[in-house]
Amino acid sequence: METKEAFDSISHYCLEKPGAFEDHPWEETVFKVGPKGKIFCFCGTESPVITVKSTVEKQAALLQHPNIEIAAYVGRYGWVTVHMRDEPTFQLAFELIDESYALIAPKSVKSGKINR
Repeated sequence: METKEAFDSISHYCLEKPGAFEDHPWEETVFKVGPKGKIFCFCGTESPVITVKSTVEKQAALLQHPNIEIAAYVGRYGWVTVHMRDEPTFQLAFELIDESYALIAPKSVKSGKINR
């Protein structure tokens, strides 16, 4: 999958989540949620790669996948970087975005009670 196509697909998927919005800190594209704007997905614009939050416990299992590695700087908190080099990994990325969103988004946003 081409980088632009991957980015567009991930961007669209992330922005469909309740309260989600795009931001550009540190000259990177991230997707945030909630009143405090917590990041749930970093998305590469130069290569098809995302970084998402997981749990420290699940991180160990995810690292067995050849296209997943510990995220720089935030890896000790369970974050992983996913290199979307093939279609199965691309589909796995959507599942991991869902999990990251569930870990990050405030309950009030997930329930639809407040928006951003």
